[in-house]
Amino acid sequence: MKRFKRHGHESQRDKHKQDLYQFNKTVEHGFPHQPSALGFSPSLELLAIGTRSGAIKLYGAPGVEFMGLHDENAAVTQVHFLPNQVELVTLLDDNSLHMWTLRAHTSMSELLEIGRFTLSGPPGAPPSVTRVTAVLAHSSGELLLLGTEGGHVFVVEVPGFRELEENNISVEDVQKRIPEDYVGRRNLECVETLHENPLNPRQVLIGYTRGLMVLWDLDRQRPIQHFLGTQVPYTCSVIASLINSVQFNSSLFPWPINGGQNFAPDPPQRDLLLTGHEDGTVRFWDASGVCLYPMYKLSTAGAFLTDADPNDNMNQGSEGEWPPFRKVGCFDPYSDDPRLGIQKIHLCKYSGYLTVAGTAGQILVLELNDEAAEQTVEATVVDLLQGQEGFRWKGQARLDVREEPVLFPPGFQPFALVQCQPPAVVTAIALHSEWKMVAFGTSHGFGLYDYHQRNKILVKCTLNPSDQMALEGPLSRVKSIKKSLRQSFRRIRRSRVSMRKHHTNNAAKLQEINNRLVAEALQEMELAPVQRKIEARSSDDSFTGLVRTLYFADTFVSDSSHSTPSLWAGTNGGAVFAHVLRVPSLERRAEDPVVAHAAKEIQLMHRAPVVGLVVLDGKGAPLPEPLEVAHDLARSPEMHGSHHLLVVSEEQLKLFTLPKVSSKSKLKLTAVDGSRVRRVGVAWFGSRTDEQLESSLVVLTNQGELHVISLPSIKMMVHYPCIRREDVSGIASCVFTKYGQGFYLMSPSEFERFSLSTRWVVEPRCLVEAPLQMRPKNPSSPIHRDQPDGVPTEHRNFKRESEGYGVLQEIQKSLEGDQTTFLENNLKTKPKAGNVLSNGGNYLFSVPD
Repeated sequence: MKRFKRHGHESQRDKHKQDLYQFNKTVEHGFPHQPSALGFSPSLELLAIGTRSGAIKLYGAPGVEFMGLHDENAAVTQVHFLPNQVELVTLLDDNSLHMWTLRAHTSMSELLEIGRFTLSGPPGAPPSVTRVTAVLAHSSGELLLLGTEGGHVFVVEVPGFRELEENNISVEDVQKRIPEDYVGRRNLECVETLHENPLNPRQVLIGYTRGLMVLWDLDRQRPIQHFLGTQVPYTCSVIASLINSVQFNSSLFPWPINGGQNFAPDPPQRDLLLTGHEDGTVRFWDASGVCLYPMYKLSTAGAFLTDADPNDNMNQGSEGEWPPFRKVGCFDPYSDDPRLGIQKIHLCKYSGYLTVAGTAGQILVLELNDEAAEQTVEATVVDLLQGQEGFRWKGQARLDVREEPVLFPPGFQPFALVQCQPPAVVTAIALHSEWKMVAFGTSHGFGLYDYHQRNKILVKCTLNPSDQMALEGPLSRVKSIKKSLRQSFRRIRRSRVSMRKHHTNNAAKLQEINNRLVAEALQEMELAPVQRKIEARSSDDSFTGLVRTLYFADTFVSDSSHSTPSLWAGTNGGAVFAHVLRVPSLERRAEDPVVAHAAKEIQLMHRAPVVGLVVLDGKGAPLPEPLEVAHDLARSPEMHGSHHLLVVSEEQLKLFTLPKVSSKSKLKLTAVDGSRVRRVGVAWFGSRTDEQLESSLVVLTNQGELHVISLPSIKMMVHYPCIRREDVSGIASCVFTKYGQGFYLMSPSEFERFSLSTRWVVEPRCLVEAPLQMRPKNPSSPIHRDQPDGVPTEHRNFKRESEGYGVLQEIQKSLEGDQTTFLENNLKTKPKAGNVLSNGGNYLFSVPD
């Protein structure tokens, strides 16, 4: 029987999606990457920064930000504001000029490109004739003077970009009025700088590379005065620097970047972003609004003896040596011990406990304290190999812990340390502050640590005997093409030897095996696989034992009548391990030990890496976070219905019933469009009018697409393109919030912030207006330049000393809020030196005021 769609039901479903989901890239946090040009408007009090990628960004008062992007993939070389107007001009290295305006729309301003122009010289003229080297935006607001590499100055009318040929200043016109002995000795070469006479705007000072300066009258079309190179103490470029320094002396003027008005509403929650860095620091940022404010920096290096310890050999020196030199520090920017790099962060805002994991297998447990304390950090070594023979660690040595007491400043202070052996990179971490346990995983296995009694509870080795690459250290985490080919051909040889031993002479079967193995080798060679069938992976692939995700859950594991605490671990080889935990009561928690024993083990048939684990309660909702129910911030999970385990692998989502662990439903991604899951998170969505929230799964693929999947039905709701598939670093760094927002690194120093929700959106909402006292637009009238406005504007001070708050009080206030959003991430790429973010983990939680 033919089935027809129920159009009414479909339209209602589409309307429901529109009420809940909407994708927007909202704001860019951080300093522009590779800045190539600066511009400032004293009248608008705006700063403009151009970058090598063709982006142009404007900054005013806190919250006043604008971003534009040139269509041309060329660097911005110069930025000039038109005086007393809301327009600016950019010059790109492809010699094109672009006009931008801040156009007001519905009481908000937006940055728009309104025109572009390229100088066209006479036929047959060399490119240097029209190659722009200097730009002057005339105070009339109607003219642009363009100095070129060939020494000419072109006059262009704006905003229409009409060239006024009769007003152009050719190099020949200048040379006619310069002494012959000077012209004969040297050429003028390119125009280095253009400046308007502050007392007479119809006079322009032209500076050439050879040191000649000419004061030119625009009305009479002739020079008034010239200065030879022997008459000036500095070259033109130095003079320009001495002038855009005198004007902005900080001792004479207040901070000038206060332009525009911020109309963004108060954020619905307080967002705290944590970033892990390669030098062992964790930085706390207030990400509640458009501006990203630094609040607090935590350093973990003090707990260890590192290769770059500034105290080493500090007082060394021979007696009687003159002068008495001694070492006082390290200047080398690469002197930080790479083993300190932060890889994973997990913070519980309810209890104030923080867990930080690093590159050398170290896991620090820290507690918030508002007073300085001198203490030793108790270390526990956990052997993840469990004494198995045949394994030899070839990587880095573990960090040595300081044996003497260390004075830790107020803030988060470490009190317990777990050191994995072998000291490989920590790839997964989970903190349960109610049970006072932390789980950790590496490429060799996972363990469970009780930081209340400070002892290890569980150690599980997940290493495959054939996985030798896992023992070569953190620098070999990504397989090279050469190693992939070598391993594949070794498997071919092994298969041939095995065939000979069994006296199999079937040439067709041997050829089939060889073809399959060669195809597998070629597949491993793909640097950015974007098309892939869902196929079973070999059990001897490298890093199959690498732990990708860890998850605590109070659910039904042994039987359907009694729930129990449990720990779940997912590996790179498609395996899921479940351990039941016996946690003593609160009264006996300090005396009785926590006991763990193996309960379940799932092996996915296709052996794809497990990137996420979620337990759904009897109503299909994800289990609440630790201590969330105790603080009356979430309802208790439904324990009467059947619980389900959602296993998210790179290739599909599969739902299992608990405690039987039988397959119920699944959603395939790889088999349909060739994409792989790279990031996954649980988010809550709601409309602007309805207070009811719905839980969904947010997924990012290797093609840079975002998918929102319903729970518990695991059906595709919406999908949006977000990141370019070629941007491997951006995809690897993406993190999600609990309420449908997300961040990813768009450059080594910038976060792109986006939102999938219609309710929770953080974006600039600001207005920039032209100054009230507009100057006359008659180019022939003499105009005197006014001084820049110097009205001081108060900036937001997060220390709030006048209100009696400190940085720690700000953090504690965030920890005492209502709702929380956790972000967890492991940046796989090693950024360049000097970046805002280094190889580390990112973390964010949100708290409504």
